[in-house]
Amino acid sequence: MQYWQSVRFKIVFGFLLLIAPMVLFLIYNNVYATNVVRDQISLHYNNLMAQQVKNNDAILQETMRYLYRMKTDPDIQSLQSLSLAEDDSDYTMVKMELARRFLLDTGYYNKVDTFFVYSSKDDDMFFSTQYSFHFAEVQSALLDYTTKLAKSGIPEETRRWERFSIPNDTNYLIKTVEDSGIYIGALVQVDRLNEEVSHFDVGPDGATFVVDPAGNALTNSPLPVVQETIVHSEIVEMTKQGRTTWNKNHYLVITQPSYISDIHYMIVIPETYILKNLPFFQKMLYVWIPLIVAVVLTLYLVFLQRVMFKPLVNLVRGMRKLGQGRFDIRMPVNTDNSEFAFMSGTFNLMAEQIEKLKIDVYEEQIRVQKAEYKHLQIQINPHFYMNSLNIVYNLAALKDFKSVQKLSLHLADYFRFLMLGHRTVLPLEDEIKHIEHYLEIQKIRYVTKLEYDIEVLPEHLAVQLSPLLLQPFVENSVIHGFYKKVQDGLPFRIRIQSAADEEEPERFIVLTISDNGPGFPEPFLENLQSGVHYETEGEAHLGIWNILRRFKMLYGDDGGITFMNAEGAIVKVRLPIQRPNKFEVEEK
Repeated sequence: MQYWQSVRFKIVFGFLLLIAPMVLFLIYNNVYATNVVRDQISLHYNNLMAQQVKNNDAILQETMRYLYRMKTDPDIQSLQSLSLAEDDSDYTMVKMELARRFLLDTGYYNKVDTFFVYSSKDDDMFFSTQYSFHFAEVQSALLDYTTKLAKSGIPEETRRWERFSIPNDTNYLIKTVEDSGIYIGALVQVDRLNEEVSHFDVGPDGATFVVDPAGNALTNSPLPVVQETIVHSEIVEMTKQGRTTWNKNHYLVITQPSYISDIHYMIVIPETYILKNLPFFQKMLYVWIPLIVAVVLTLYLVFLQRVMFKPLVNLVRGMRKLGQGRFDIRMPVNTDNSEFAFMSGTFNLMAEQIEKLKIDVYEEQIRVQKAEYKHLQIQINPHFYMNSLNIVYNLAALKDFKSVQKLSLHLADYFRFLMLGHRTVLPLEDEIKHIEHYLEIQKIRYVTKLEYDIEVLPEHLAVQLSPLLLQPFVENSVIHGFYKKVQDGLPFRIRIQSAADEEEPERFIVLTISDNGPGFPEPFLENLQSGVHYETEGEAHLGIWNILRRFKMLYGDDGGITFMNAEGAIVKVRLPIQRPNKFEVEEK
């Protein structure tokens, strides 16, 4: 047999086939989450930046409108007719009134640092400022600027602000209007325009600033991140190309140009700050998860080698020897593994029976009858094994160890009961406990969707009955009634009751199994009530046929089983209190 055909290969390959998609999904999920975070952060800051730039441009626009309104102001008109050369006191009063008004207006136009007026006729300039601490430097720079402007003239009217620098001071934006030799203007600090943007959360290594078209910073804040060569070069390219967002080499750079000046607002955020919580998960994904998978796989293989592969190989070798006619072969029984211990014990028993198979025709007939009864008695739905194991696996995967312990105890008691197949009868109390184990297992599976109620009179607990006489009916209720029940918000309920028989209470008790499901299908119910049993219709109705067969073998015509519908399916078992000695199975 090829290795790939072996059970060992199939189990290991199946385990890897199960784990690989989960690991790949985790990797894909991490990459996808990282990209989503980048995109959302970029969109968020881009929107914030656009709104803030829009607000700043609106303030600058309003300031420009103020300057244009000042051209028609009576005091400005007075300056055009008055002269400083004549030492006119009215000229001085107008200057003082304008300075006072400018000082008040700077409180309203809170982004404006300075308002100024220059008279080219008298070469006289005065201004009102609220933020600058370099009064002399401001006065000198504005006088020089307005003097040159008066000589060259203001270009055609423009709605844009110009960049303006003052030695030993910060960078400004300046706007000037002219009327009959009177120049009116305003200065706005670039740092003031960047004030709201600087409050954005960009991390300790991020920066918010303003640059000119050449990418040179116009703000005075320290910009260590901008000293990165690739960041600075990309900023220059973004200002030239008009791009607003760039995310490469672990930096997110966002820019928004001002529409009324030649400046660009910038935000630089390191990717490590954007994804500050993801590096831990990335390390888990790329380092710890593969390591854990490798360790779990190794332990899994060692575990399988001990509890499954080795006993299975020994069992196969023993069967081969038995097939070769060596009937004296015996398998060691490992008490640590109940399933393989049962298989080894069964193998040894089978070999012993084959070796000692010397019986007469009567004993052979009795053995056939016993084998039939035992076969009927231990038939169970194999899907229950698989579903139970799947539940254990899922609970273990969720690390719900208390539920795993609870389920394991119920499963152990459930299977322990099934292994007592040699018993002909047992007390009703044992059968009820077995049913409770089964229902508790199902409740762990279905949680709040399944409820049950058992009301058995204490005097009936000692009544003897065939093992697994009631449990298959309960199982059928779960399999057929639970899944077909109309979803009305109420849980599926199973009730088990006992009562004395109304006609012969000294000879019989009545056990009732009922549920609130849809009940038996009418054609099937009619066949049950008429005595036509689905003996050849497969697993769907094998349990009912099994019970009726065993009941007939054990009790003959005494008692009986009745099927009906009410609010759900109802099964009534009329059970004899004293069992006739019609059929006995030797107990060992």
